[in-house]
Amino acid sequence: MPRLPLGRLLRRSTGAVPLTARGALIALLAGFAFRVYGYGVLDLVAFALGGAGIVLVGLCALSVVAAALWLRRRVETRGLTFGTLEAGALTSTGFSMPSLAHLPLIQLRWEWSAPPGIACNIRGGGERLREEITAAARGETSRIERRFTVEDAFGLARVSWSRSERAPLVILPDTGRLRSNAVVRSLAGAEGYSHPSGAPEGDRMEIRRYAPGDSVRHILWKSYARTRQLNVRLQERSVERSRRTIAYLVSAPGDEAAAAAARVALEGGALGEEWTFGADGTPEPTDGLESALRAIARSGAPDVREVGPAAGLAAFLTEAGGGGIDCVVFAPARLGSWIGTAAAAARETNTGLSFVLGTDGVLQEAADPPLWERLLYTRDAESGTPAGALSAVLRELGARGTPVQVVDRPSGRSSLDRELDTLRLSA
Repeated sequence: MPRLPLGRLLRRSTGAVPLTARGALIALLAGFAFRVYGYGVLDLVAFALGGAGIVLVGLCALSVVAAALWLRRRVETRGLTFGTLEAGALTSTGFSMPSLAHLPLIQLRWEWSAPPGIACNIRGGGERLREEITAAARGETSRIERRFTVEDAFGLARVSWSRSERAPLVILPDTGRLRSNAVVRSLAGAEGYSHPSGAPEGDRMEIRRYAPGDSVRHILWKSYARTRQLNVRLQERSVERSRRTIAYLVSAPGDEAAAAAARVALEGGALGEEWTFGADGTPEPTDGLESALRAIARSGAPDVREVGPAAGLAAFLTEAGGGGIDCVVFAPARLGSWIGTAAAAARETNTGLSFVLGTDGVLQEAADPPLWERLLYTRDAESGTPAGALSAVLRELGARGTPVQVVDRPSGRSSLDRELDTLRLSA
């Protein structure tokens, strides 16, 4: 028989006890007043108050237990009405429960205990309570678990139980304003690089005298009008990037914006027509959109993070045939062991790397408030990447000579190497 974790076992055992700590205390005080002062001293006020307290606690406990037993038989686990949702979006699951409108002092609520990071909003209306959920981050699960709680309005009695069901669910990262932006266009485009041994397929930058066989469309007629010499513009010799792009997503703390950028790149076609994608937790290369999106969701699982960031990059580059091909790596804008791991994988497989760093806003460092202000006021936690952390990772990648692009999810802005020079040298 499988052993339950201690915390889960305690939660189950306490949920089966109908009285709360408040209800047990009121029952003890009411019983003491009823027995000692009501019967012992014949105090009619203590007799009435003690008896009323005992009856109130008993009725609340009886009503809560009866309602819980009735509701447990009406929990319908028909599965979710969808299989994919987006983090941060309020989504109706199609699950509903009776509202207990006929029992005004009894309340029903429930929450998702698994997978973690799911906020449950219960919307009332008529005879049914309907469920809406909001996921905090991406992930993937094959089973969900809800914990139901029935309690009275005074908080004297409470009964809880859990119900799990098989429901495959894929949670994709929130793309913010990256929807209308061309992520990694400059890194994944098939732009030519000037090279003397390359083929004549670059921009028309070179000029030479006209020779029989040259197209008249390429003659510089303005130059002919001045010099009376026929010159033509030719394509420079260049080498182009491979028309097949490979990309990889690193799973590390603060990687939600990078995962969103990877999703936008896949769905928007920023990686080109032929691409291969992999992610931590799914190092096997894939070239299908649906399987790639599942890999993005799976990379946010807790067990994937325990393995270590970029742990599967070397295996991915080997299988994808990354030798001589640049790989676009989506990663968080924070220092971590993933930088060294990615560099080692690139050296091992002879692969060039280009990095796309995702941010949720850049936080400028502010002076610490005085002591009295810290004692009197509570500052809300700010989400985003500290400017110092971004500068540090840019300096580290710049020292390695790798191209870097930073995309900001809230604003949708994209910054390339030239625009990052100031930030890279600061702090």
